[in-house]
Amino acid sequence: MKACRLPLLALFVITAAVLAGCATSVEMVSMEGPERLESNQSGTFSAMVNEDADQPVSYDWDFGDGSTASGASADHSFADPGTYSVTVTASNRNGKASMSESGTVVVVPPPVPAQILAVLSNNNSPDTQSAVEFSANVRGDAPLTYAWSFGEGTSSAAPQPTHTFMEAGSYTVSLEVSNVHGSDSRTLDVMVTPWEAAYCSDLAEMNAAFFERNSSVLTDAGMQALADNLDIMRECPSLHVRVEGMAGPFERNAQELSDDRARAVRDYYAENGVVASRVTTMGLGQAGGGSKKSGAEQFRRADTIPLR
Repeated sequence: MKACRLPLLALFVITAAVLAGCATSVEMVSMEGPERLESNQSGTFSAMVNEDADQPVSYDWDFGDGSTASGASADHSFADPGTYSVTVTASNRNGKASMSESGTVVVVPPPVPAQILAVLSNNNSPDTQSAVEFSANVRGDAPLTYAWSFGEGTSSAAPQPTHTFMEAGSYTVSLEVSNVHGSDSRTLDVMVTPWEAAYCSDLAEMNAAFFERNSSVLTDAGMQALADNLDIMRECPSLHVRVEGMAGPFERNAQELSDDRARAVRDYYAENGVVASRVTTMGLGQAGGGSKKSGAEQFRRADTIPLR
């Protein structure tokens, strides 16, 4: 008997009415299955033949990836992305009568939510004048959205932002990366040190302040000398100093006077913005022995000694 064949619909669903005169032959009434699957996602495929086909009717599936199955309905998943042609063959009369139909399944990779693998910076010891470039190792389906927060009120939406911290301190830099499938966040701690001029690490000597006989009051010349020291201490914010006061020969109350002279210099620094913890004082009493500075008046002074 001549078999009756119906065309496969574009949407991978076949329906037809059983034509007259095909009562005992196998006719494919419908074949259904998903048009799109993700890798390793199971889909159900089914087929139906005319009700009056001679029994038994067998169904054999070929999924186009080397896998087969039998039965009017079969579940199957595809391991790899790609386009697969799925064919079902229905037969009866011990295989003497059969009919096959095919459909296409597109298999795509599963969605990948945004994930941060690591947050990085190209400068592990920045100072207040050093730019730091941040980056992140991320994975996830594009497009990805970046949201950086630098821990001091500023932010960036760039994948690799560059940022300069204006004040010394410890900052927690955070990053959130997101896409339509999800988001992830990470933090990175950054320690920022004050900027220092290049000469700070080698500084060995600073100006001395000189005093009138038996006086601990800073003169105009003394304050001018200390003003130069202030500039140095501003450019070398990690620098600590010891102020050593001394008295010259024949001055009264040499120890007390040397203490007062050291304190006068310390107070001048404090009044001009130097944190008190950066300055210690020492009164040396009456200076004795030789000096690289000529004249007895040169002993009436307070030295600022850089400490490392």
